[in-house]
Amino acid sequence: MPAPRVKADPLKPDRPPESAERYRRLPTGPHGLGPGEVQRDQRSRLQSAITELIAEHGYQAVRIRDVTTLAHVSRPTFYTLYTNKEQLLLSAYDEIAGRTARTVMRAYDREAPQRERLRSAVRAFAELAAAEPDAISLLVLGAFGAGAKALERRNRTLEALERRIRVSRDRTSTRRRAGLTVKVILGGIREVTAARLREGRANLLPELADELTAWAASYPPELPVGLPVPVPARGRRSSDVVNAPSERARRGEVRLPSGRHDLSRQFVENSQRERIVDATAAIVAAKGLAGLTIPEIARRASISHETFYEIYPTKHDAFLDAQKVGMHQALLVTAEAYGAHEDDWPRAVAGALRALIDYICSEPAHAHLSLVDTFAASPEAIEIRDSALHAFTARLGPGRGLAHDPTASPRIVAEATAGGIWQILHHYVENDRIAELPDAAPQIVYMALTPFLGPEQAAAAACRES
Repeated sequence: MPAPRVKADPLKPDRPPESAERYRRLPTGPHGLGPGEVQRDQRSRLQSAITELIAEHGYQAVRIRDVTTLAHVSRPTFYTLYTNKEQLLLSAYDEIAGRTARTVMRAYDREAPQRERLRSAVRAFAELAAAEPDAISLLVLGAFGAGAKALERRNRTLEALERRIRVSRDRTSTRRRAGLTVKVILGGIREVTAARLREGRANLLPELADELTAWAASYPPELPVGLPVPVPARGRRSSDVVNAPSERARRGEVRLPSGRHDLSRQFVENSQRERIVDATAAIVAAKGLAGLTIPEIARRASISHETFYEIYPTKHDAFLDAQKVGMHQALLVTAEAYGAHEDDWPRAVAGALRALIDYICSEPAHAHLSLVDTFAASPEAIEIRDSALHAFTARLGPGRGLAHDPTASPRIVAEATAGGIWQILHHYVENDRIAELPDAAPQIVYMALTPFLGPEQAAAAACRES
């Protein structure tokens, strides 16, 4: 996966002509505009500037000086409008989130058959992403790495959009058993969009609108009768998970004997490395990436600072290794479970997903690092994550010939389904609801199989394996 679009210097005048027009100053001297109009124009330019710079460099690399220079707004003026960079980011995020929600719901919430409403909404979003890739990149990617407030804003925005879509979908329903359906559909569309944005191919999204619609329409508004829909267990936390730690985690808990011993150097280094990656995952899960420090890693891993530097040059290298360990273990357990039923594809997928959920429950810290904290880290971390997601997508490959709706391309069906399932897991882990995942497993299996088998057969397969 290519790294984010990075220019040598954000201040160099190498931007396209439309950029100059976007940041054109108001005329100097008497112009007849009131103070409110002037401030609105300055805010708009600053919001556009930070959106563009985050898409190119990531939030952490953007400085206020870069933003004000690009927007042609003085630093003193900036501080009359915003307290700091974070406040500007949140205002830009709110603007594009609100505009996107209005665009999507205006297309969706109207009198028409369900599939036509869905197609209209997907196309409206795809066209907006193609026309404003930097803005939609901020919406689906930019909040990661920007701090707790930005992530909280992102989650509130998604929840509000889900509620509005759910109400609109349910207006003709009597049972209102939607379960995770809306979350899966939004998650799949988000993953397909994010992949094109990272590749610089947002212009292709409108061409995928009909295929995404066909995929999304494969999920009926209501879940089949008989498919269990667990009620959220209020008050249950990740610490309530009863799964025993994985064998790998148990190895990391073993402390080596002090003093002289006959253990090989390789054994000692492997033990130290395992303790470091476990400590890294635990710290990031508890404090976020900003709370990860080498002294804290060394303390939790029971090693010296010198030992840490003998194994890893930086804390970021430890993070990447922790991510690789978690992803490798997840892929290993799912591959083994899948392979046990390779002659029965629905059963193989169900087994792989249940094995993955069991692994997440046995390694909650590594699950948090891999599923939640990756986007806040670096392009290298995102590449590792994408490779793992592609491997999960490949498990859906044999089902491509079974696609329930032939108007959806097999490639998009697999990609969107895997992305939707990934976002469901992200939701449970991020909200400290890992303890609820085993109960949600039948519905997750159903979501994975429905685009290929249809809802009734998918529900039957999910219930058979529960």
